[in-house]
Amino acid sequence: MTASLTRRMTLFGIAAPILGVTKALTHATAAAAEGPTQATIKTPGETSMPAIQRFESTPAIPGIPLISWAVAHGEVVQISGITGSPGGDVAQQTRQVLARIDELLAKANTDKTRLISALVWLTDMSLFAAHNVAWNEWVDPKNPPARACLLSPQLWRPGLLVEIMVTAAR
Repeated sequence: MTASLTRRMTLFGIAAPILGVTKALTHATAAAAEGPTQATIKTPGETSMPAIQRFESTPAIPGIPLISWAVAHGEVVQISGITGSPGGDVAQQTRQVLARIDELLAKANTDKTRLISALVWLTDMSLFAAHNVAWNEWVDPKNPPARACLLSPQLWRPGLLVEIMVTAAR
């Protein structure tokens, strides 16, 4: 066996060169179920990379994806696609979604004034103007994010009209 092969390890079934040092993966989980979980990669003799924090992960329920509603790494926070409750009009659903986004941003120690980008999915583009009324009431007019609005003929549950995903800085 060559020295090169002895410096390889298998991580998740994939052989990766280690370049003479062994990397250790350390996992820490929060005590509270709604608190963040963290994973930090450390190399002996080096400082830790910024932790990845995960907020409000979904439980293991058949048919429901395992996701974190918010993930932070360093100074960047990503919020998953958020939907409101089925029923009501697009402005009501948009307000529900934006209130939930505010909650998740706060858990990750940031807020809507630090938004970088937003992706909006509407089930009908004729709802665009009514959605924008609720959006414009909420968004910080001095710090609006880059935004795209896309047509999605169907969201994950009947009756949903809007889904929004955002990225923010801390």
